[in-house]
Amino acid sequence: MDIFEKATQQFLYVGTQEPKPLPSDVTTTSIQIATPPQGQEQSDITVKVHCQGNGPAALLVHGWRSQAANLQNLSTLLVDAGFQVWMPDLPGHGHSEGERLSMPLAADVLHAVQKISGPFSMAVGHSYGGASLVHAIAGGLDVKRVALLAAPTHYGKFARLSASQAGLPKDMVDAWLLYLEKEIGCHPDEIDMKRQAQTLSMPALLAHSSDDPVAPFDQLREVASIWRGAKWLSLEGLGHFRLLSDPALLSELKQFARQH
Repeated sequence: MDIFEKATQQFLYVGTQEPKPLPSDVTTTSIQIATPPQGQEQSDITVKVHCQGNGPAALLVHGWRSQAANLQNLSTLLVDAGFQVWMPDLPGHGHSEGERLSMPLAADVLHAVQKISGPFSMAVGHSYGGASLVHAIAGGLDVKRVALLAAPTHYGKFARLSASQAGLPKDMVDAWLLYLEKEIGCHPDEIDMKRQAQTLSMPALLAHSSDDPVAPFDQLREVASIWRGAKWLSLEGLGHFRLLSDPALLSELKQFARQH
């Protein structure tokens, strides 16, 4: 494995997880997703999509090394608000196959879910799932209103951080990003929520905790100032994950969801 392949593997590799059980009223559908070719071969993987409730379709997208079952409290909130909630386990996560994940691949999954669910009246994404959701919307995913929770805003910056952690010399990073573009079908710098937000105007709720050690707080706040129709919710002391169960956030999200 050469140095570019090693950096790519570290950036995209999720591994496999122990899938968690879902409530008995959740139904699960399998969809086939074409993964980017590795070497000379392209393969399909089976992605599991979970569905709960009845009503207009809502999309719920988990983050990196998480899974749909971890967002069950959000799913229950959306079901109570009158939605049918569609929750994919992204490749390499939960009940789905695969070991690697990129944001373009995650966006492909969301488009595939919409082919069976129809347009989404509501979509919620946490962390990596939120950034993938916006990338899918920029690519034509039909969503009427969206909530982003602790979402990173620039894929290229995360790629550069991963390259540094992998020990890639600084003078090789730009060349590696071009190599990565061929691997995932998109240059990481193209996935920039500040640029994408300039063309978006659907109602949006953007929430973040100021002490988040994973996704930069100031960057999502700046996106909220660009996104026409966005409401910014600043939280404190919740880190990256505790905001998912924070009463203030859940109250805001419930109110936002019921406005559909």
